[in-house]
Amino acid sequence: MKSINAFFFCAILVLSSCSGNSVNQREPYTREYQVGAYLWFQTSGEYRALCYQAYNLARLRLDRDLEDKHNRKRALVFDIDETVLDNSFGGAFEIKNHLDWDQDSFNRWVKQRASEAIPGAKEFIKYAVSRQVEVIYISNRLSTQKEDTLENFKRLGIPAKPENLYFLSNDWSKEVRRVEVLKKYDVVMFFGDNLGDFHKDWDSKTSDERRALVDSHQQDFGEKFIVLPNPLYGDWEKSLPKSKKRSDLLKTVL
Repeated sequence: MKSINAFFFCAILVLSSCSGNSVNQREPYTREYQVGAYLWFQTSGEYRALCYQAYNLARLRLDRDLEDKHNRKRALVFDIDETVLDNSFGGAFEIKNHLDWDQDSFNRWVKQRASEAIPGAKEFIKYAVSRQVEVIYISNRLSTQKEDTLENFKRLGIPAKPENLYFLSNDWSKEVRRVEVLKKYDVVMFFGDNLGDFHKDWDSKTSDERRALVDSHQQDFGEKFIVLPNPLYGDWEKSLPKSKKRSDLLKTVL
């Protein structure tokens, strides 16, 4: 039933986004370019397959690591949004209703505690906990959102300790929080949907620089870094023209 509802929800999203009403045509900003991404995210089997593939690979990697001795407790570090929790229904609602994203709108979404689990995430995290591996969450959610986030995790049955939630304080970069975790644990893997979830190398870089750095870290992907697919949003959007008009977007790829 949930998949059927998602299909119709996305169908309505497309129709509303393609309509010619004046609200949808507003300038200088439109989110029309995201419609296909939300459709793929919510309806494609390929998206779910990629998530399962990421977490299946992570389990193989973890099992291999568990065969070795560590001087400190093992840990896994997870981003939250679009890595463990699926916020696509909140974002799709905004697009359908011609709403821009801002912190207030995300606050309202988080308070609903309505995010679902990314395919494969809950099962893998529960397995890691059963093997006495510490699960850490480094997220750029606000510290005021911790309680709602924990309740969302609880509803889904995803293990999470309040003391293991490292949320946004002053710096959008996650590097300081990563270093803090690395002082306490042997981190086996990092999980995320944005390159900034893995290493400071990708902080405040251009798109060309980010792609080049991916090549320099080639051996880390699937080994130390586990990437979850997210075409909905991310630092890659910084390379797009501010207007987000179709004609301007096409100039960036043609």
